[in-house]
Amino acid sequence: MTYSIPSATAIGQLTGEASPNAAHGERFLRQRDVLSRTGISRSHLYWLMDRDRFPRSIPLSPRVTVWLESDVTAWIAAQIPSTHQRAQP
Repeated sequence: MTYSIPSATAIGQLTGEASPNAAHGERFLRQRDVLSRTGISRSHLYWLMDRDRFPRSIPLSPRVTVWLESDVTAWIAAQIPSTHQRAQP
């Protein structure tokens, strides 16, 4: 399940101020989505985070933690060596 970040307009309405740098169309990923996309285990995910080798999670509430989709996508891309040949569609 993924969640969308409110638009800058909505954030501004909630906080009373505009947020010009708010990511338009950015999505939240829950832990199960991160594990599915990366193919790593839960314990390895937290091992990497503890060593600053994976993007930090964002706590939304005491029981809900998410990651930014763009951070996870960038991490995956960074793991692919530049010498790896990608199949062209």
